[in-house]
Amino acid sequence: MKKLVVVVLMLLVLMTAGKTVSAEKVTIGHLPIVPSLPTYVAMEKGFFAEEGLEVELVPFQSGTAIIDALVAGRIDANCMSAITGHWFAAQNAPDKFKIFLVYAAGSNVDNTMVVVVKEDSPLQGLQDLKGKKVGTFPGATSVALAKAIIRTQMDPEKVIFTEIPPPNLIPVLAAGQIDAYFSPEPFGMLAVSSGIGRYLQKSPCTLLGLKKGIVGGAFSFSATFLQERPELAKKVKAAIEKGVDYIKANEQESRGYLGKYAQLPPSVTAQIPFEKWITIKDLDKKAPQHYFDLLYKEGAYQKDLDTTELYYE
Repeated sequence: MKKLVVVVLMLLVLMTAGKTVSAEKVTIGHLPIVPSLPTYVAMEKGFFAEEGLEVELVPFQSGTAIIDALVAGRIDANCMSAITGHWFAAQNAPDKFKIFLVYAAGSNVDNTMVVVVKEDSPLQGLQDLKGKKVGTFPGATSVALAKAIIRTQMDPEKVIFTEIPPPNLIPVLAAGQIDAYFSPEPFGMLAVSSGIGRYLQKSPCTLLGLKKGIVGGAFSFSATFLQERPELAKKVKAAIEKGVDYIKANEQESRGYLGKYAQLPPSVTAQIPFEKWITIKDLDKKAPQHYFDLLYKEGAYQKDLDTTELYYE
C-alpha cells in the first residue's frame, strides 16, 4: 500500500512539473526591417524562453497585411510595423489593438528618412522636383509625408507621385522610370553602395519642424490577446523590452541579427542609423499626436484621432 501511495505521489509530481515547464505559445507577426530588431534579439538571446513563451515568428511583407492580421486576431502581437498603419486601423476598426512600444526619433533630428536620385542626376535640391516623378512607399501616409516635406520648399501638387513597393524602388530609379524617391533607410544606403543612386537630401523630416520628433514604428497587441491572455501579454512585453536593453548594451552584436532576419548585407547592418525604441511610460505622447495632426492636414486620414488612447501600459 505504501509503495502504491509513493508511486501515485511521484506521478502527480511529474505531471505537475510537466505543466510548470510547458511553454505558452504566442504568435508574433513582424516586418523584416530594422525597427523589428528587439524582437529578433529577444528570440536569439532566449528572452522569450526566459518568460516561459514558445514564440512563432510570422514574417509579413506589408504593413497593411500585418495590421489586418492583428485586428482580425490571427496573430497575438505585431512586433513591428509603421504607426501610421495603426492609425488607419484605429479609424476603421477601433479598439482592436493597443501599442506597447514605439520606434521614434527622440528629437527633431531625423536619422532614417532620405531622398534619393540617380547617381548622375542633375537635381540639386527638393525645389528641383517640380514636374518630376517621385516614388514613395505604397499608402496614403507615405505620399502625405512626402507632400508635407516638399510643401516646405514648394507646391507639392506640382510633383508627380507614384507608389512603389520597397523592393522595386532602386530598380525603378535605375531604369529612369522615376527621378527620385522618398524612403527610410536602408534603401538610400543600398542605392548608394550599388552605384545607382546618391542622396538628394538626408534627414528631410527635419524640415517639418516637429520638435518632439517623429514616431515611425509601433509594437502592439491584439485586443483579443489582451482580453484572453493578459498575463502572456506582460511576458511578451517584458521579453521585447529585454531586447531593447540588450541592443543598448551590445549594439554591434545585435546589428548582426539584421542579416539573418532582414536579409541586409553586413556593410548595411554595420552602419545603418538607429532611432530609439521607447517604452510607453517614457513616451511623450504629444509627439505622435503632432505627427498624426500633420498627416491629417495633408489628407492622409479622413477622421481626426486622439492617438493618446491607443497605448498599453
